[in-house]
Amino acid sequence: MKHAIILFSLLIVATPCSTQEFQWYGFVGFSMFDEDIETKVGDGAGFRAGLGLQFSERFGVEALVDRAPEVRPNTLLANLGTPVGSFDISTVGNTYLSIGGTFTMPFSDKTFGVVKGGLTNYTAKFERYVIGGVDYCALEQDCEGSGTAAFFSGGMIYNLNDSSSLEFSVTQYTGDAETLTFNSIIRYRF
Repeated sequence: MKHAIILFSLLIVATPCSTQEFQWYGFVGFSMFDEDIETKVGDGAGFRAGLGLQFSERFGVEALVDRAPEVRPNTLLANLGTPVGSFDISTVGNTYLSIGGTFTMPFSDKTFGVVKGGLTNYTAKFERYVIGGVDYCALEQDCEGSGTAAFFSGGMIYNLNDSSSLEFSVTQYTGDAETLTFNSIIRYRF
């Protein structure tokens, strides 16, 4: 979290130093995740939203939240490899709070490439993980995790008009909650 505060402070300092006009934008969309039991990431679409500041034609910063779907109990049971008589499993999808820099490369008037990188603070947990009467979370097994890690992203932006655009990208989160996402968002500049 300390790193995210430092990056946010750099945003505040860099904005007045820029001699060019800057532009704020917000975005919302979804991210596609592949299920991974070790990192507690479910399979399917997750929610993505954020706020960005483009302070020159090529450089900017973004803060975003990515919410992964929860792991399905059937996947956890299948991973055990043995039949289970009773179970009570409740998971919560991972949350990735990220801040990072952006580098935009124009390809034409409407099409741009974008590369992003920065830090993410993630949380992952199982609310309940009871199998065969044994409460694994009460035994302090690996039911919760959080930390800070790097992320990297690359994609394409297509301008629809002067105020809105579509972005399609791939993001790699690293660390203990490592995952690869495919993202589709709509951006609105204000």
